[in-house]
Amino acid sequence: MKKSLTISIALLGMLFVPFGSPVVEAAESKIKMVTMLPAKHPVGKSFGGFIKRINTALKGEFNIDWRGGPETVPQFKQPNAVRLGSVDATITSPSYVNGILNVSGVSNYSNKTYNERKAAGFHDYFAKLHKAKGLIYVGELPMSNKSFHIFLKNPIKKLDELKGLKIRVFPAIAPAVKALGAHPVVLPMPAIYTSMERGVVKGFVTGIPGVAKMYKGVLGGWIHEGFYTAVFHFLVNPKSWAKIPAATRAKVVNYVRNVDPPIFEAKWKPIIDANYKAVKVAKIPATKFSTAGTARYNKTVYDAAWAAVKKKAPIEGAKLEKMLMK
Repeated sequence: MKKSLTISIALLGMLFVPFGSPVVEAAESKIKMVTMLPAKHPVGKSFGGFIKRINTALKGEFNIDWRGGPETVPQFKQPNAVRLGSVDATITSPSYVNGILNVSGVSNYSNKTYNERKAAGFHDYFAKLHKAKGLIYVGELPMSNKSFHIFLKNPIKKLDELKGLKIRVFPAIAPAVKALGAHPVVLPMPAIYTSMERGVVKGFVTGIPGVAKMYKGVLGGWIHEGFYTAVFHFLVNPKSWAKIPAATRAKVVNYVRNVDPPIFEAKWKPIIDANYKAVKVAKIPATKFSTAGTARYNKTVYDAAWAAVKKKAPIEGAKLEKMLMK
């Protein structure tokens, strides 16, 4: 009797459910993000392209709300702002995270391609190291075809002429510049122009994009040989990440590590080529070393970088060197 009554009530209830009622879908997961560079900067524009692509690919499930660049949160403070939860996520330079994870900057010290780094297990290992420090490492936006150059107020002819010069760097570059005999000065990118103009530094290290235009009037020369590789990290606050459904998190990681990297790198090639041409058109003299000089230069900057890493983190440093260097 009780069983029949229960069934009758259930059937009666169904009569009051309108046919064609929409199925309630899970809400789209959103994260607020800041980036190390603003939207108008050449590199910042590439961040915007990435954000647009991932939002389109995961529409209805995941969305990045880009809140701005260093005008919103200063460059060097962004990683810690993410760790503390002031903002959900950032795309930033790995070296800006060194104060939290002391081996973060090693991402720049690689002569391998993106796929070679991935195959070596680098991303999974790096995610583990970041998690222990209170950050979720989703993946990287790679620019394997972009190197860093030393740009100078006055041209030089020989490598030894760098000795004693104050050169603006970001943290990951400091060991290399010091090994070359110059004095590294850590400054955020927005401070480069005025620091060069006022003579605070006699040169700076950065990639080629935008240099000819942004630093017109303070550039007198540059070293043609580039070193290291450019890469940007996608970091998320653990609590913000935990609010995203596991299935969606897996899709985000897959997109960042497997889908977008070749797109991101391919879009950079014509931009990089055009910017090298722009420096040439601007007639900024380039210092080119001999074959032996180039070999010495490369050995100096890589040896210095990895020696500094292994001094502060012997075990992790040795493991990372095997993952990142041929």
